[in-house]
Amino acid sequence: MSTESKARTRVAAAEQACDKALSSWRTAVAALGGNVSVNGFGIIHDRSAFKQKLYEAQAQISAGLAALDGVDWPTGTDYDEL
Repeated sequence: MSTESKARTRVAAAEQACDKALSSWRTAVAALGGNVSVNGFGIIHDRSAFKQKLYEAQAQISAGLAALDGVDWPTGTDYDEL
C-alpha cells in the first residue's frame, strides 16, 4: 500500500469515527435535554425517568469515546500526502 493510500485510509477512518462520535454526542445532549421536575425540597419527582436519561447519555458518551479510541489517527504527514 502506498503512502498516499495509507494516508487516505487513516483520514477516512478518522472522518467516520468523528461522525459516529458527534452523532453519539448529539444523542447524549438530547437525552439530557428538557426539564427535570423537582418538588419544593429539590427532590426529583420521577427518579426512574431521570435515571433513564442519565443512563442513555452515559451509553452514548461511551459509544462516542469508543469510536474515537478505535482509530489510527492521521498525522500531519498524512495530510501533507493528500
